[in-house]
Amino acid sequence: MTFFTINRFEGNIAILENRETKEMLEVSLSSLPPKSKEGDILKWENHKFLYDKEKTNQTKKRIQDKFQKLRKTKE
Repeated sequence: MTFFTINRFEGNIAILENRETKEMLEVSLSSLPPKSKEGDILKWENHKFLYDKEKTNQTKKRIQDKFQKLRKTKE
């Protein structure tokens, strides 16, 4: 299974980053799950993109933890 991060939106196009290869991919917004937003993790399964809530939440928590750690080292 292949996973992608929504990197950004440019008009009616979403720029996705392959989480393994770091390759960037341009896809139509209509190819994405409804209410997709930057930072969401999608999995490519059965020829369509699906929102992966668990991976999205894990990634957000990891980033928040790193940010908190950085803030503590500056104090």
